[in-house]
Amino acid sequence: MALSAGSTLPEVYESYDAIAPAKFAGKLQGKVVSHSVCGKVHEFKADPQSRPIVTGASAGLGRYISKAFAAAGASVAIVARRKQELLALVEEIKSANGKAIHIVADVIAKGAAQKIVAQVEKELGPVDILVNNAGVSRVGPLDGEDEDLDIWWRVHEVNVRAPVALTRAVLPSMIKRNTGVLLTTGSAAATMTLPVMTAYLSSKAAISKFQEGLSAELEGTDIVSFSVHPGYVQTELAAAENVINKEQMHHPAVQFLSQMMASSDIKWQKPELCADTMVALAADPRYKVLTGRHINAIQELPPVAEEAEKEGKGRLGTDRLYLVTVPTL
Repeated sequence: MALSAGSTLPEVYESYDAIAPAKFAGKLQGKVVSHSVCGKVHEFKADPQSRPIVTGASAGLGRYISKAFAAAGASVAIVARRKQELLALVEEIKSANGKAIHIVADVIAKGAAQKIVAQVEKELGPVDILVNNAGVSRVGPLDGEDEDLDIWWRVHEVNVRAPVALTRAVLPSMIKRNTGVLLTTGSAAATMTLPVMTAYLSSKAAISKFQEGLSAELEGTDIVSFSVHPGYVQTELAAAENVINKEQMHHPAVQFLSQMMASSDIKWQKPELCADTMVALAADPRYKVLTGRHINAIQELPPVAEEAEKEGKGRLGTDRLYLVTVPTL
């Protein structure tokens, strides 16, 4: 499907053949990577299976992402705070002939990133893929927050600081081996202007911009970086503690967003769509051309890659598509 000037791609709601995890079975495998130090070439022999870390894995999108990578043949390290849910997911993956380990951790705890990565390296080997999926939201007017803004800032702690810390923790090994995939669950909120959601909007814009800047730093390497907008997916995000400032329920915008989140009229994307999109981005070398972009899982990937493969990245280059931008006159 060609992307002609001024056209937009149709929206999809379910996974499709081009990104089905079974399509990539055997492709998420370790490989020999050459690395030159002081004129000497060193080789690192990876295990037969790639090793992704998936945060926020105990529920919602994280569960589907973990299962999708396992279905594609990866050995998955699933991370969350709820041990019983993680154990159940490990058993589910193993029952489908997959491989997974669980790590109980709060991603915003001091030193958590280093401890998580160290445990994965000890049990599975070097991290090949990082999926920063853990996230929280907050709905409420800024003047209704406590003066210390603890709950407001926690959104940035989970949505920005934790992904950056984990990325920092895995990056030295990836650079040494010249291989790696960095994925973050983004949001269309990064480009929206909505009231009573200042914490969430700004955190998602920040992490998408982080992925863009990081990809520029990593130019010339085989390490790729993506933020992935999953579409409108029913998850536990809206039901989590402190998502809505209940003391501000009288605020018209809070009432509207609360009703919208509970609405049965929204056409939701299936969680498998985002999960399978992430697997495709990690497993198919064709999609390296999209590194640094804010990928919309609600659009099929092949025509986007086809456009990006054109000289100057086609419309992605001329119109700066799939980036967090500030258009001007």
